[in-house]
Amino acid sequence: MVLIFKAEVAIAITVVGTMVGAGFASGQELVQFFLTLGGGAPAAVILSGLLFSLANSQVRHLALKWHTRSYRDFLVRLLGGWVRPADLFVAAFLFGGLAIMLAGSGAIARQHFGQAPWCGILACAALAMLACWGKGRGLLILNACLTPVMLAVMVFTAVVALMSRPGLLPPAQPAPAGGLISGNWAINACLYVAYNMVGVAVLLTSLPATHRGVLGAGLGGLFLGALAYLLVMSLASLDLTGLTTELPLLYLVATLHPGLLGIYTLALWLAMVTTAASDLYGLVTRLEQHLAFPTWQIAALILLLALPVATCGFINLVAWVYPFFGYLGLVVMVLALVHWYFKI
Repeated sequence: MVLIFKAEVAIAITVVGTMVGAGFASGQELVQFFLTLGGGAPAAVILSGLLFSLANSQVRHLALKWHTRSYRDFLVRLLGGWVRPADLFVAAFLFGGLAIMLAGSGAIARQHFGQAPWCGILACAALAMLACWGKGRGLLILNACLTPVMLAVMVFTAVVALMSRPGLLPPAQPAPAGGLISGNWAINACLYVAYNMVGVAVLLTSLPATHRGVLGAGLGGLFLGALAYLLVMSLASLDLTGLTTELPLLYLVATLHPGLLGIYTLALWLAMVTTAASDLYGLVTRLEQHLAFPTWQIAALILLLALPVATCGFINLVAWVYPFFGYLGLVVMVLALVHWYFKI
């Protein structure tokens, strides 16, 4: 029983580590998807948390039932003849996410630690590569070490913000919506879940069956929803200037307690590392089925291809790329439902 509990907790932590990427930890995702809604923000966050929990549990349940070894195995069972475009979509998402996390790591190294961008990029790449060790064990260990620290800093920051300014409500003047962001709270919640589910579905369909994880996957989704709610309520205290900055949560930290800025920057970097690790692991498990090379060589090849893209810099892609993948994710989900219920 104790071992089962530990396994479920490990899965929950890894799910949260996968979902909490640079966009979440910086606050940019939360502003774009939720705080642009004004009074509809709390309902959208709550709905997204519930959808995360249900979707995570169901994906892991089906992955165990179908004995999947990679996300492509899962797509084959779920989509049948439509698997090729969905497979390319997921691979593009993972590769793009990996490159963006590496670029963000480089930006943090330069802007907040005074180091060359390559220091941050290579450090993130090295830790992500370690996650590919041991058929998922490395990813679980990495998240077990880094995610609790990252989450503790984020929760502490949110609590300090809420205690400093009690009775917070969503801002009377919502943050301006950009790109493909919707103005409807239900659509934004679904887009947010669809976008984030791509990465976590890759994780949940790639981990060996020995890890189980149906309960842990659901708990991870609930915890992420609760954390998002806490941070959204904290960000609601910002004026329009703060809400429109590239890194709203860092702006909030600098406003409330400048001494915490370095610690939160570290948490943001850890969020990038855990997301990059999950993206890389998903790509490696997919390519292992076609390439007769050791895992570390495949991981190194993917990283070498991603490095040139990462040197383009950490540009604000949240308003366009994230919802774009969200819309595509919704299309894939609709196709999956059609195939599942009508068997066509």
